[in-house]
Amino acid sequence: MQDATRLQEIAAAFYGAALDRDTARSRVIDVVLARIGCSRVSLWKFDDQGPKLRLLCFASKERGGELDTRERFLDAEEFIPYFNELIEGGTLAADDAMTEPALAPMREDYLVANHVLSMLDGAFLLNGRAYGMVCCEETSQRRAWRTVDIAAIRSIVSRLAALMTSYADPALRAAPSLPLHTLPTA
Repeated sequence: MQDATRLQEIAAAFYGAALDRDTARSRVIDVVLARIGCSRVSLWKFDDQGPKLRLLCFASKERGGELDTRERFLDAEEFIPYFNELIEGGTLAADDAMTEPALAPMREDYLVANHVLSMLDGAFLLNGRAYGMVCCEETSQRRAWRTVDIAAIRSIVSRLAALMTSYADPALRAAPSLPLHTLPTA
């Protein structure tokens, strides 16, 4: 319940114009870092500004670090197997990201490049559509994700979705999303 209360406070401050977007994102990531205790948390959304759909990492933060808003992308051919597995259960837990079949297409360009050894992701789902995900990463050693970790990330993304809709966030309505069904692989 503490996570939900903290997320509610952050959302109220942001939508009440007491926090700017980057400060709100940083505080949301802090909630996830405190709850999951991982090395890094990143926030992703779909981006359709180019000729093809991509996943955009728009904010990340390492434990004890500063918010990083450099944009990083995954192309569709890199994320479709991952996305399909993620939406099937709402979460994806990879104790060993390097051997997880769904992550193989993004191995070199994302996992190796960012030293990701283990991943726990929760999809941001709302009204039968996927808008993005919260990604918890371990970068120093592999991690066996516990049931409580998986439940926590699922609870956090669900709460964030509920808060955004309760505040009628216009950015959410305009954001690219995908229906909750598997995508064809290339």
